[in-house]
Amino acid sequence: YEPYRVRVTFDEGGVTEAACSCPYDWGGWCKHIVATLLACLHEPDSVEVRATLNELLAELDRGQLQGLLVHLAARDPYLSDEIESQIGLRQAVPGEADTAQEGLPPRRTPVDPQPVRRQVRNILHSLDRMRASEAYWHVGGVVDGVRQLLDQVQGFIAAGAGRNALALLEAITDEYVRGWLYLDDSDGYAGGFFQELGEAWTEAALAANLSPAEREQWAHKLTQWQGEVDGYGVEGAFDPAQAALLHGWDYPPLQRVLQGEITRLGAWEGEAPWFADELAAARLEVLERQERYQEYLHLAQAEGQLNLYVIMLARLGRVQQAVDEGLKVLRRPAECLALAEVLREREELAAALRIAEHGLTLEGRRRGDLAAWLRDLAAGMGEAERALEAATVAFREIPSMAAYQRGQELAGERWPELREEMLTHLRQAPGYSSVQAKVDIFLHEGLLDDAIAAVESGGRYGLIERVMDAVLEHRPDWVI
Repeated sequence: YEPYRVRVTFDEGGVTEAACSCPYDWGGWCKHIVATLLACLHEPDSVEVRATLNELLAELDRGQLQGLLVHLAARDPYLSDEIESQIGLRQAVPGEADTAQEGLPPRRTPVDPQPVRRQVRNILHSLDRMRASEAYWHVGGVVDGVRQLLDQVQGFIAAGAGRNALALLEAITDEYVRGWLYLDDSDGYAGGFFQELGEAWTEAALAANLSPAEREQWAHKLTQWQGEVDGYGVEGAFDPAQAALLHGWDYPPLQRVLQGEITRLGAWEGEAPWFADELAAARLEVLERQERYQEYLHLAQAEGQLNLYVIMLARLGRVQQAVDEGLKVLRRPAECLALAEVLREREELAAALRIAEHGLTLEGRRRGDLAAWLRDLAAGMGEAERALEAATVAFREIPSMAAYQRGQELAGERWPELREEMLTHLRQAPGYSSVQAKVDIFLHEGLLDDAIAAVESGGRYGLIERVMDAVLEHRPDWVI
């Protein structure tokens, strides 16, 4: 699609990749992607069908692949750094855990952080030659570029290769702290990324087998970086990681908890710090990866992570205990949904049904999602009445055409009564977010005056146009 070059990759499941050369991240990008998709639909002869990159590369031998990479790197020096970085990350073998085993030295293949350091520097300075008004639109893309490197570090953390993860995190963080202020952070993308960096540091510190002296050295570096960014609205980003380093796993209150000694102080000597929940979540992640399940349960219970506690009970097969505890401690629909999903995965359908129904008695986020999930579970179990009750709640919480039709499907002979109930609720539903559902359902039912009333209170141009087309003969005065 001209004037910008657009590349869209899609299969039977939908769009898998989309890219555009237009100079703005969102407005123009979306417009030209949509135009290309419309061309695919209405002018299929104009669409060039090309082989996928995997298919093209599969036809090359080792020498040809090497020559291709060298040729591309010669044209783009930044690409050379990225290739070097990717080679180093793959040669480091993140699957080799660096935690010491009893009687054996730690196994690890050291990673070279220098290519990653150069890559971060290149990403941060990729906007240097742009005008400020143009560079503003690309800040999110710059942060995403660094985030992709951080995602690769997560692979080392997940594999227990904490030392390699720390080396890479040092390179990323050091360069990011030096260069992020060159970006226009009016929208907070660049500053917000420090939160993600801090979380990665916390898990890496807990995954690495470090001596007290090493932990103190890393904590000192975090203190220095924190001092450099404190005045720019990112205070405390590294606090949990510093506590993880300074306390380690041998912090006496933590050790007592892991052994099953649980008090009101949890894993702390005195009052818990502001980041206690964040640090507890990171510790639990590491304990789960290391299959230290009993210690996981002790820590989750002591730190008040009761939703994670009951989920782990379910995963360990302690289903009745998970249900009993869940009914007592879960306070939000989202927590009940998470536990119910685990129970369903274990084919404990009756237990999942019970927890989900308990969740519908609670108020909070994701109540509509829970109701829809329960509706489908109950229907699959042949619990028609319970499925219909959940369908009604799902529609009330999140009105939509799909929820409306699902209710009709489950209601059977009771549909006329339920239909009137749903339509009455829909007419009274407040908020801009319900306009889409109102237009879809009212037009589906031929209730044109209701559809007009829905968009008169607000609605996107596309929705208003749909209603105008539908009521043109019925209310031409309104359309005009």
